[in-house]
Amino acid sequence: MDVERLRKMQSVCKFFMIEDGKEIPEEVSQFLSAIEEVTIPRGKDIVTYGADCEDGMYIILSGSCEVLSEDGQRINTSLKEGDFVGELGLINEQPRGATVRALTDMTCANISKRLFEDICSSNRKICGSFMNMLYNRTAKLVKEQERVRAELSVAARIQDGILEHDFTEFNNLEKVRLFASTRPAKEMGGDFYDLFMIDDAHLCFLIADVAGKGIPAAMFMSMAKIHIRNYASLGLPLSEVAFRANEQLCYKNEEGMFVTVFLCVLDLKTNELRFINAAHGSPFISKAGESFMAPEVRTNMAFGIFEEEEYIEQSMMLEPGDGIYLYTDGVNEANTVDLELFGRERLKKALNDNIELAGDPELLLDKLYAVIDEFAGEAEQSDDITMVYLTRR
Repeated sequence: MDVERLRKMQSVCKFFMIEDGKEIPEEVSQFLSAIEEVTIPRGKDIVTYGADCEDGMYIILSGSCEVLSEDGQRINTSLKEGDFVGELGLINEQPRGATVRALTDMTCANISKRLFEDICSSNRKICGSFMNMLYNRTAKLVKEQERVRAELSVAARIQDGILEHDFTEFNNLEKVRLFASTRPAKEMGGDFYDLFMIDDAHLCFLIADVAGKGIPAAMFMSMAKIHIRNYASLGLPLSEVAFRANEQLCYKNEEGMFVTVFLCVLDLKTNELRFINAAHGSPFISKAGESFMAPEVRTNMAFGIFEEEEYIEQSMMLEPGDGIYLYTDGVNEANTVDLELFGRERLKKALNDNIELAGDPELLLDKLYAVIDEFAGEAEQSDDITMVYLTRR
């Protein structure tokens, strides 16, 4: 490999501590000279999850690639010219921990593990130099990861803080008891709920699920929650609340984010429950303490997809003794290690098996979480899980 070509790359100089205007140390020059140029066509893996590390490390000379997790999910921004791929493979006996796939036709500088070991055996200074360089690079990465983790932790606390956790005010109402809970799959989630009094007689409550996970979903979640609450607090018809919130979420939504919402307003005097279903799962209703059933409700478009979308307000009676259970699809899509889904029928059975708890929202939701956890077993939680339950006294 042409050492001078590699020297022109800032990342190579930084990694190998090559000082500008100074001669390259002999051991570093020998290492760089041993690198071979390879071409990788678009769509081909440079390294593959679970594969051995015999092909060693790569330096990207041209083109770009993406890093994918075990399940094929993209886990970082694309890598480009000057970035390193698989450098730990030179000293690591473990299989590859991720897949790196070419997004374009690529040219890379490659040094195999065998060649690296041959060079090290003939010149111990090369091995020591590389280990020192790798240590410095790893230390910087660890420091950066710690910073990111700390910021994520703060962001997660901020996000959690915008959700209501003290339901005393609502449970002190004469005719209502309620509870809500969410459990994100990652540090930050896209599920949310909200509940507030519009006036003395009207209680608004809702549940929502932003498509996606992590920071993008959390940011969109915050926007959606603010817009929905702002318009609902004005006492507008729910069709108008949904229309305006959707317009705001469609505006400059270049990433194509969207959120499903089940939005309700309960009239505490007349017992009328008005609601909008924006592509969310239908709730389960218990009438006068009888079995939970899923009523047929009309479904409208999720928020954030199409501008000028019309939303149809629907209504039902929710009288003393009745209960309504709202949930996100993290509940029915919870799965076992064999990918068996929990499903709506198991959810309905879990509700009815615990009908005696229907008068205590907190105990009922705690029990449902326990049922889901028992079903999932050792399987990792794959999606945010959120529940809201309200019962009339």
